[in-house]
Amino acid sequence: MPEGWFSRELGRWYSWQTDDVFTKQALRLHPRPGKPLLVIDASDTGELVGWANIPHHLGTEATAVTGEPNAPINANPDCLQAFTYPFVLALHNDQGRSSKVLARLQPDYSRREHQREFSLKHYPMFQGAHNFFNYRRIVSTSRNNPFYGTSTLGDMTIVNWNCGNDWTWMNPPLLLNEPQIDATGQRQNWKGGLATIALRSAQEHALLFAEWLMKTQSKPTFPLMLMTGSQSPLGTTSGLSMVPYIREGRRIVGRSAYGQREFMIREQDLRKDLSGGRDFSRTAIAVTHYAIDLHGCRYRNWQPSDEATSAPVRETNIRPLQIPLESLIPQGVNNLLIGGKSLAVTHIADAVTRTHYSEWSIGAAAGATAGWLTTQAPRNLPLADIPKRSMPALQRYLTDQGLRWRW
Repeated sequence: MPEGWFSRELGRWYSWQTDDVFTKQALRLHPRPGKPLLVIDASDTGELVGWANIPHHLGTEATAVTGEPNAPINANPDCLQAFTYPFVLALHNDQGRSSKVLARLQPDYSRREHQREFSLKHYPMFQGAHNFFNYRRIVSTSRNNPFYGTSTLGDMTIVNWNCGNDWTWMNPPLLLNEPQIDATGQRQNWKGGLATIALRSAQEHALLFAEWLMKTQSKPTFPLMLMTGSQSPLGTTSGLSMVPYIREGRRIVGRSAYGQREFMIREQDLRKDLSGGRDFSRTAIAVTHYAIDLHGCRYRNWQPSDEATSAPVRETNIRPLQIPLESLIPQGVNNLLIGGKSLAVTHIADAVTRTHYSEWSIGAAAGATAGWLTTQAPRNLPLADIPKRSMPALQRYLTDQGLRWRW
């Protein structure tokens, strides 16, 4: 069973060597004779983009660069959206066993410093409208109303809470920048381009939130326990998810398109109340719709973060977005497509396109585009020429594959 301590397991995950946990086999990919080789980076953080140093952005862009009204004055590549380790709590009396395990945790930062971040934000814990436990309840023994019902013994909830297990600190940021990748030797021995200290701090923060909830919210009629080991729906000894939910990775810089020399989907393309939004229907390959939901960043000492703090708006203020093919094609590489959240978007726009539905839509479109290009497209058609020469044919193919690219 995985430990659920990704910061410790990272080396084993990425090592080329077989060990007592993983059997490794190197694979070399070749195109079929006469066919191009296309690669899709569908990783959470844009790992191939980072390792190969393909042009990309990290963190926030300055308003002078993007023209976005709510972008910060200064860019900050450290300012990535918070990432989160979910865990599962159950309404069950385990006689304090899970609390005793958590009491042995010795975090890098003091418990008190972690606990200052924790809050239920005036939401009730177990009873009443929109209570915390029912917010992401995954097991209901009574099958009562999820919005107003009271949780009962045996119920379970998965915890993903802004003022709880979100890890917002940038000391250090999760993603290594280009000089750091070189300095740490990850260009030669890749380990995800991740900072293990940030991973460890986020793990500790999540477990301390679980401890805080059990200490401050448990009652005789509502006993809380952390689900770990073989009991855990997440399948780890720690009770944490095997990997964190990462909201923001490296984001490619697109080629010239839609009036930009370096194409990016921007805030103006999303909001109903802003002018300057563009119509991407001509080259659309996927759709999405979500609020501008930024989970912020900050430094431990509260120095200026250059976060886009004024950008978040509700979904009702966001127009449905058609995602253009140009946002999946990076600069400098002619056989690479983006298949996830590393597409050409700004930090603000990523708050919309980071969601699972968006990633799935983008990934399906990237795969279908690669399939069309290698099986049905005109011979030797360059990937970057599709938007100009063959979009109607590609869009028909996407439709035939059951994929949605228009509203």
